[in-house]
Amino acid sequence: MTPHQSMSHHRSMPHHRSIYVNSVVNSNVDSTVHANTTVHMNSAIFPFMFLLRFSTVLSSKLMSVLPSDLSFIVK
Repeated sequence: MTPHQSMSHHRSMPHHRSIYVNSVVNSNVDSTVHANTTVHMNSAIFPFMFLLRFSTVLSSKLMSVLPSDLSFIVK
């Protein structure tokens, strides 16, 4: 093995390590971003879902109340 080959070998080692570290950091960042996005989506969707459910319950209550009220008014 010539000194030049050993030099290039040593020079290439940290390069591989940095790529590994970068990939680990990137995957961690991706998962964090994904978690944050999920939380934001939930906080955005939850009130909407609550409102939707509430309005559905309200409309079903109104529908059950209205016919009797209407018939009472008609009488």
